[in-house]
Amino acid sequence: MPEGHVIHRLAHAIDESFGRLPVQVSSPQGRFAESAAQLDGYPIAAAEAYGKNLFVEFAAPVAEPVIHIHLGLIGKLSLTPLTPPVGQVRLRIANDTTTADLRGPQTCVLVSPERQAQIQASLGPDPLRSDADPDRGFARVKRSSKSIAALLMDQKVAAGVGNIFRAESLFRQGVDPFLPGASASEETLEAL
Repeated sequence: MPEGHVIHRLAHAIDESFGRLPVQVSSPQGRFAESAAQLDGYPIAAAEAYGKNLFVEFAAPVAEPVIHIHLGLIGKLSLTPLTPPVGQVRLRIANDTTTADLRGPQTCVLVSPERQAQIQASLGPDPLRSDADPDRGFARVKRSSKSIAALLMDQKVAAGVGNIFRAESLFRQGVDPFLPGASASEETLEAL
């Protein structure tokens, strides 16, 4: 499953590739066709990552102008030069030079900005965001007897952390993965 840094890279790539100009939105596979039709021809207002969630907001006059994407275990989002779709493409965003093709996501739905805010509020702080408040995650860790390794994988503690960053962080800081969260010092949490 892609970790948060991959989703941040994809959000940046979408912003860079599609700017604020109108795009074509389609669902070659057909499973997202009705939703895609509501956004077709409108510009992308912003692409934003929060943890393992990607939100692509369109400047469209609809109640749900945000595509919420979670790649899950098998999902892929690839940006490539303009070519015909290949395989089961759930969502395609395209302009005259570039396509963003989404295949096999766990989640691909339209949501309102209010629902986007609810999803983000249900997660812990995303350590890659400048607006992250690590104290929210630290508070959850300090109240738990679960291992620090298990807590780091909890998306309510730190949104976007996966097994790779969990293992690397613990190893580099020399922290025992079985250390109970409540026993972790503030310095250890800050370092992680």
